[in-house]
Amino acid sequence: MKKTFLGLLLFCCTQLTAQTIPNYDLIKLQKNTDYKKAEPFVILAANFLLSTPFKIDSKDRYNSLRFISQWTNGTTDYSFVMEDMMDKIGKGDNDHLGIYVAALSKYTIENKPVVKNTIQLRVEAMTTLLNYCQDKNNNLRLTKQLKKLVEAKEKGQLEQALQ
Repeated sequence: MKKTFLGLLLFCCTQLTAQTIPNYDLIKLQKNTDYKKAEPFVILAANFLLSTPFKIDSKDRYNSLRFISQWTNGTTDYSFVMEDMMDKIGKGDNDHLGIYVAALSKYTIENKPVVKNTIQLRVEAMTTLLNYCQDKNNNLRLTKQLKKLVEAKEKGQLEQALQ
């Protein structure tokens, strides 16, 4: 079983460097142990989303977001509450929310000791979203709400603005 998983991980890493993503449909998300084993793939998906320009009709982007969403909704190791962040990003703004969720998932997995500090998680994920949007090459513009958060970030007040 371990050999199969490691082989799949190596295959996916090789595929990702070629600017394609793994076939997430091959990764089972049924039992709690499946979600733990899928963490490296969540990071791969998040890295893909955070390192490529936004394209609304990208199949790879859609599949990466879908996989991260399935993982965040099913994992029992972490709790993702985003209701209040939807207000900060903008209700119905799935493009920006997707980048935020990718950043949040990545940061959560990579910084397990900090996971209990929801404020720090929010600040880190929002900072990643804001930095992504501020890079014009990423093709995802800042909304009015996000521009206010950029101002708060530049003043060192992002944490307060997110509360």
